[in-house]
Amino acid sequence: MLRACLQRCSLRGVARIFAVARQTIAGWLKAHVENLPDVKETLLPAIPDDVLELGEIWSCVRKKDQARWLWTAMCRRTRQIVAFAIGDRSPRDLPSVMASHPA
Repeated sequence: MLRACLQRCSLRGVARIFAVARQTIAGWLKAHVENLPDVKETLLPAIPDDVLELGEIWSCVRKKDQARWLWTAMCRRTRQIVAFAIGDRSPRDLPSVMASHPA
């Protein structure tokens, strides 16, 4: 069941296929996630030539005038998300992405 969830099958679909309650599967997934290592432990080491690509995506929260932006910094070599921030699209958000970078 965990492999099906990791392959992006919906929780409802996995529950129907394996005839198990969604709450049971959600509990198993929660236990699995709690045992995962910290993100900083899983990042590949940075090298001096690494280039970060900054990206952004937005979505509205409840109303169109409540847009929220997700800013990400991704290493071009490893394709790992190394930092992120959520906020509005103001100049103060970009420094928060860079400040959360682990390196």
